[in-house]
Amino acid sequence: MVYPFDPDKDERPFDEEGDPFGRTLEDFTLTGKLRRFHESFDSSIRAILQDCLFRINDEGGILTFQILCPNEAVQKRLYIKREKVRNTLNWLWRDLDYYAFCIEKDGLQCHVLSMKSYRGGA
Repeated sequence: MVYPFDPDKDERPFDEEGDPFGRTLEDFTLTGKLRRFHESFDSSIRAILQDCLFRINDEGGILTFQILCPNEAVQKRLYIKREKVRNTLNWLWRDLDYYAFCIEKDGLQCHVLSMKSYRGGA
């Protein structure tokens, strides 16, 4: 039950203090997952991601994590790091089908990659 005027009486669905892994409720929200996604990389990839936007696109139950890049140079740099990005996304979101590096150029243009397969190489 939720008590809006006395939050201390609420029955919380998740006990942050009793979690053996030290997780907080924010770790299960979209904002928390996006923060962990960004923090999971080294400083060079975080620098590339700093001007990007992120969204999850759901088309008929097919989930695609889209990274909206500000320009083609950023898109190419992220494409080179695609396996690190895929591994991190796989760790955070088990239900994603695809991930994409997108730019706005005569409409949205994306390099769409599968979460299920490793292609290797460049």
